[in-house]
Amino acid sequence: MANIFKGPSIVMTGYNSIENLKEVMEWFKCKKPIIITDAGIVKAGLAERIYNIIKEFGLTVDIYSEIESDPSIETAEKCSNFVKQGGYDFILALGGGSPIDIAKVASIMMTNEGEVSDFLGIEKVPNRGLPKIIIPTTAGTGSEVTNVSVLSIPDKKTKKGIVSRYLFADVAIIDSSLMLTIPANVTASTGMDALTHAIEAYISRFSTPWTDMYALKSISLIGKYLRRAVVDGKNIEARENMAIASTYAGLAFGNAATGMVHGIAMSLGGQCHVPHGIANAIMLPYVMEWNSVSSFEKFKQIAIALGENTEGLSDKKAAEKAVTAVRDLSIDIGIPQNLRSLSIKDTDLEELARDAMTNERQIKPNPRDVSYDEVLNILKKAL
Repeated sequence: MANIFKGPSIVMTGYNSIENLKEVMEWFKCKKPIIITDAGIVKAGLAERIYNIIKEFGLTVDIYSEIESDPSIETAEKCSNFVKQGGYDFILALGGGSPIDIAKVASIMMTNEGEVSDFLGIEKVPNRGLPKIIIPTTAGTGSEVTNVSVLSIPDKKTKKGIVSRYLFADVAIIDSSLMLTIPANVTASTGMDALTHAIEAYISRFSTPWTDMYALKSISLIGKYLRRAVVDGKNIEARENMAIASTYAGLAFGNAATGMVHGIAMSLGGQCHVPHGIANAIMLPYVMEWNSVSSFEKFKQIAIALGENTEGLSDKKAAEKAVTAVRDLSIDIGIPQNLRSLSIKDTDLEELARDAMTNERQIKPNPRDVSYDEVLNILKKAL
């Protein structure tokens, strides 16, 4: 069977690489671009920086920023309608996962008839969307290099995704100079999100030598630099390496997929409004512990990548060190350690488990077969 590795057409990295934006946009000969971002990015002055670069070469550019955290399918419809009515021909997505995911949807809605809900699922988008440059401002989601957009569906208290080759960026620009002002708590949660992507991709049933390479390098970089980035947000070396780690993790899970950490986190977000990075961070060691029997050798490699000494240990004991290393990292950077700290109650768990079992895209890649009762038991341990 052939291994297929997918990604954006062009990935540009490096401190201040955003200064190449004018040259990149000239490739597309666009006439009316729009920046899709959120209010926090506007307040931080990052949208203005991009705006000014574009204005320098004579283009009029507008900013759309009405996007909330964990955006809803209604937000995606609203933004798409704004882009369509404005006659924009090019999209710049700026921010974390929320504005990036909405910008991806807006791109395909310009060239495909129907409602956003029509495209939920895998490869249901028939036509390529508007060209887009994706510029992340956090080191976590990896959304700049994936073909996925995740949306909340409030009336069903769940989150679902659109997966399409047409959601890939035409160009992804990963510039750590845009990440220097991220607060410590956001740095922590997004960094753990990236670690979850890398670990779940590495142990996925769909992993390949390509995805393993990116995943292990990402795990190693996060183990080395996440604490530094949280403690000192102005540390350029830490920010640069976390930005690379997030992108590597995105390339890995964008091809190998994620597992039941994400399956449960999607439910925690939809049912209880737990931020995605926090949900992943809390659930990661519990699901790792449960999954470790699938491949003690792979979990040993995770431990080594995180800097653990496994010399003289059995693979099983070394695998346990991977779980411990993740927990220690999480504690060191101030991540909550259980669901109860987020006001999740015993009475919430059964519905969370039921909803998690609807996330087929996470169940199939998970390295160990999973049942409702097993998910419920994992949630009980995490409570």
